[in-house]
Amino acid sequence: MQKIKKIGIVGVGLIGGSIGLALRKKYPEVEIIGIGRNEARLKLAKKKGCIDVYTTDLKEGVHDVDILIISTPVELTAKFIKDSLPFVKNKCIITDVASVKREIIYAIYNDVVKYKAQKNINFIGSHPIAGSEKAGFEYANENLFKNSVCVVCYDKKLSSFNSLNIVKRMWGSIGAKVVQLTAEEHDKILASTSHTLHLISYALVKLINKKKDYLKFTGGAYRDMTRIASSNPKLWFNICRMNRDFIEKELNDFRKIIEKLQTCLKDIKKLKKFLISAYELTIKSKK
Repeated sequence: MQKIKKIGIVGVGLIGGSIGLALRKKYPEVEIIGIGRNEARLKLAKKKGCIDVYTTDLKEGVHDVDILIISTPVELTAKFIKDSLPFVKNKCIITDVASVKREIIYAIYNDVVKYKAQKNINFIGSHPIAGSEKAGFEYANENLFKNSVCVVCYDKKLSSFNSLNIVKRMWGSIGAKVVQLTAEEHDKILASTSHTLHLISYALVKLINKKKDYLKFTGGAYRDMTRIASSNPKLWFNICRMNRDFIEKELNDFRKIIEKLQTCLKDIKKLKKFLISAYELTIKSKK
């Protein structure tokens, strides 16, 4: 990436650590600075190769970076963006990795506009759609973003078009397929493809665990359908809280599908058609 000498990552966990590993491999000449609150874990993240240097001082960590990536839990993303703004240098590009965009952009909007006028800083919202139910830099993988999709949300009042292109190239360089959406489009789509699915997985665990004697009869279907319910509940509470209006609409649509399926159980021809149709959609989506 032209003229990029230092990249800061606030929050060196699974995503932040994977970004660091991927960028260090792709751009060995660029210094990757890890910024966090736990020095012992930052030291271990450096040993793993996720970052080159680290600090627990936000001001020290962000003051000279060309790109700042906020990779904190979603409920802290806006806070760390706003806390960083007074200390980043002129023309710094800030992005994030949060899986909710509207509420974060709304929370930081006026602050970013203010500092853009003062220091020509730029903010582009990002969401690399990659990860795992596991957390922590210990599970970081330099190939995590290969063939994944990364959504970027651009607002001309928050960023220059040139900075948008730099962020796009950064994600593309570590293997992601970059798609540009508005924040509202992003949140509406992710409510359907991710957030509601997690809630359904949690709901299935609650449903089946009501019948304790049934658990010894569970197999692959139970494991596959409930795997993501082992994800951090605090993380998913905040994601769902911040995107609850779109999730509610998806749950209403899901309820309609369940009602249709209940009707199909009374008509074997409709049931067969329903299952074949879903099967064909699954096969088609994998091609």
